[in-house]
Amino acid sequence: MDRYCVTFPLATEIYQEDILDKRFEIGRKMYNAVLSKAYKRYQCMVETKKYRGLKEQIKSAKEKERKPLYKALKEMYK
Repeated sequence: MDRYCVTFPLATEIYQEDILDKRFEIGRKMYNAVLSKAYKRYQCMVETKKYRGLKEQIKSAKEKERKPLYKALKEMYK
């Protein structure tokens, strides 16, 4: 599947560029804040005994026994 991206210059006034810059900066800060929060929650989850126990059980379990373990892991991710 081929994809193409066409870029056209945007004709703006100086004040419009200032507004866009401010809004993009706000969006960038919001994105970084949400990403930071999600990463902290993930790190806390990884440190729990339950998570580490599930990961070890998955490694040592046979193929047919893994399905319920993966379901429990998926619940933790939620």
